[in-house]
Amino acid sequence: MKNIFKRLLNVKGMVVEDVSIDDSPLRDAPVLVARVRCRKAALRCSRCGRKCPKYDDGGGERRWLHQDFGCYRVELVGPAPRVECRVHGVVVSRVPWAEPGIRFTRDFEMECTWLMTVANRKTVSGFLHVAWRTAGDIAGRVAGRLESGMPCMFDGLTAIGVDETSHRKGHTYITVVVDHERKRAIWAHDGYGKQVLDLFFEELTPEQRASIRIVTGDGARWIDSSVAGYCPNAERVPDSFHIVSWMTDCLDRVRKRLWNQARRAKDKTAAEAMKGLKYAVLRNPGDLAERQSTALATLAGVDPKGQLYRSWQLKELLRTLLHQPAGQAEGGGKKLKQWINWASHSRIPEIVELCRKIRRRRDDILRTIRPGHSNARLEAFNNRIKVTIRMAYGFHHVDNLIAMIKLKCSGLPIRLPVPVL
Repeated sequence: MKNIFKRLLNVKGMVVEDVSIDDSPLRDAPVLVARVRCRKAALRCSRCGRKCPKYDDGGGERRWLHQDFGCYRVELVGPAPRVECRVHGVVVSRVPWAEPGIRFTRDFEMECTWLMTVANRKTVSGFLHVAWRTAGDIAGRVAGRLESGMPCMFDGLTAIGVDETSHRKGHTYITVVVDHERKRAIWAHDGYGKQVLDLFFEELTPEQRASIRIVTGDGARWIDSSVAGYCPNAERVPDSFHIVSWMTDCLDRVRKRLWNQARRAKDKTAAEAMKGLKYAVLRNPGDLAERQSTALATLAGVDPKGQLYRSWQLKELLRTLLHQPAGQAEGGGKKLKQWINWASHSRIPEIVELCRKIRRRRDDILRTIRPGHSNARLEAFNNRIKVTIRMAYGFHHVDNLIAMIKLKCSGLPIRLPVPVL
């Protein structure tokens, strides 16, 4: 029977001494308790892993939460002897089923982490009987162990994407770096700005920095400044998503200005029409709902000068230019020059102001139009990161959130425990 339980507990170097069910009234549910110990030959230092002789029995028994057996929760109970390490002195011995100082077995932590990547907080907390913040700490430890067992993610970098995303109210951001070639997030840090991005480049060796040829981002000056300092030979490529977002923000400012003008003029019909066009003009035509398509059909007659309609046309022309098929990208420079000419003569203040910005970044935008220099993958990662942030709501530390991002977006080999015996 003990042999069967040893196989079920799925740990090498363990001796099962006794198994019982604790149905004490002090517990909210019966618990299966397995009394275990390490084999004498398996005693090792918890800091360096060296085999060491036993020093004494330590401070008594300890408990570790293990994976459930059916409807029973499982706890491992065993001694924590101390060993005498020739390097670290007298320390608590390492146990083969858990990390030093942790009250959960490795299999439990792997199961918890896998479940966190596919389920919501209520499911994880209810199924595993742990608090969500505790689950966040577990995810951080597992991500660290998995990352340490993989080849360095910074080797062979050629094209990277940099972006910041909000993870809390009050403009609290994390900066994420993505490897375009391998399609994974390779680095994340709390905050944003040049000093934060400098931390990433400082972690790279000179050879790793020299191999980077393309850096995509949202056109922020702090990204340009950091890249220029550490990778002066890398091309800076603003991503198409953010270029279009410049235009959609500009279009919304035009709509708000015309809406306020209609309200001041007490033109209720025009004001209501402007209000109803808020989402119709910002979304892509193919993504519109039926009601929004109907509202968009009346766009040309909303304001007498047609400013909103012409702004929408310029937005669609820019979007089409940035997302044209690779085979049609050769004439991008001529088309962009034509767009700048139309925008600069539009007599719409917001569009003219944006036109100056696009003219300044013309060379960078042309690199975006070239095939293979798109930042759409970074935006796809951003969407996954935002989903992860919503899933990780309630984590006490931002490091645990970053660990979740790595687990879901870095290609770490997270999986359920498998039998080892």
